[in-house]
Amino acid sequence: MNLFNHKVEVTFVDDATGGAFASAGMEAANLPETFEIRTSLRLGESDWSVVHAEPRTRAECAKAGALTLRLRKIETMPAEEIAFSQLDITENIDDNRNLEKDEWIATTPLNARIPNPESAGLPARGADADEVYRAALVMSAIRESISLPDDGVYCPICHIASVDLAKLRTPCPQCGRELLKFGWT
Repeated sequence: MNLFNHKVEVTFVDDATGGAFASAGMEAANLPETFEIRTSLRLGESDWSVVHAEPRTRAECAKAGALTLRLRKIETMPAEEIAFSQLDITENIDDNRNLEKDEWIATTPLNARIPNPESAGLPARGADADEVYRAALVMSAIRESISLPDDGVYCPICHIASVDLAKLRTPCPQCGRELLKFGWT
């Protein structure tokens, strides 16, 4: 007899309140093989992250016929409400992984991607280079006060970045302005 063909009664517990807020019968075969890795799910209109599962594997759930999931609601906020510590980003979070110290990568201004960038502390679209650079200087000073080992440098005017933090405050190879601190994550 295959245990995975049976239903498992799943109880959903809100980790913030400790109270159960829903239950459902699910086919054991539709459960993840294990909850030992980060797991999230969508219930109704909300996304939830599994904080703890008991039992922890599909096989144990099928055998017990029950599963209790402690969930934490995943809170998101609009991008325009996030405070930034730099003006540019790269396409991918790990773009720095394959760059050599003498290589440069193109960056994209955040204010081009966010509606109403001024509400997020970014320069307006169309701001002149001096205004953009002044804002980037303030943000770079904040990043420079924190030791972040993977940081590099960038020019918020030429929209280029390098992994070589030793270039901090040296002239940009394109415009000559001082390079500022840049975070890859």
